[in-house]
Amino acid sequence: MYYYAALERFDRHNGERWVGYARWLGRTDLQRVITLDSMLCPPVIHVESGEDWEFVAQEEFMLDYFTDLDFVLRRAAEHPRAQVVAVARNPSDAEVSDFPHANFEFAGFDLVDTGFTASAILGNSRFAGVFKDSELSAESGLIPSRERAFEICDALRRRFPDRKLAQCHVWAMWRYTGDL
Repeated sequence: MYYYAALERFDRHNGERWVGYARWLGRTDLQRVITLDSMLCPPVIHVESGEDWEFVAQEEFMLDYFTDLDFVLRRAAEHPRAQVVAVARNPSDAEVSDFPHANFEFAGFDLVDTGFTASAILGNSRFAGVFKDSELSAESGLIPSRERAFEICDALRRRFPDRKLAQCHVWAMWRYTGDL
C-alpha cells in the first residue's frame, strides 16, 4: 500500500538551520533531506474538513498521510515549500520495483519510529556502530539500498531493545518531480 504526503522541504533554502544540520550530520554534500521525521520535514497538509477524512490513511499515527495522490497534489499546491512524497512501510522488493507513478523518483529508505516523530538515521538520537553517515544518499539523506535499510533496522532492534526509536519501521520514499 502506498500513501502520499506533502512535507516541508529541508534543503539549503532553509538557511542557517540547514547549514547547522548538515554540519552536525557531517554531510555538507547533502542536496536535501527527505524524511518522515516531523521535526525535520513537518507535514504541511492536515485534515481540515469532514470530507478530508475519506482520504486519510487508516493506520495509527498517520493522520497527515493520504490514500489519494490527486488530493495531496491539489492541497500541496497551496504550500510553496511543499514536497510531495509517496511512501510504503516495510516494503517488499516488488513494492519498490513496481512503483506505479512515473512522476516520482525513488529517494531511498528512511527508518522512522512508529509515531512519525523521529528518524533513526537522520534524527538527533545517534546509534553508534550500526551505520555510518557516509551511507546516506547525498541526494536525499536516505539509505539507498532496501537490503541495507532492513539490516540497519534489525541491528537497531537487537542492539538497543529498550530504546523506543530503535523499534522503527523501514519506509521506502519517492519524491514527486512533476508540477504542483
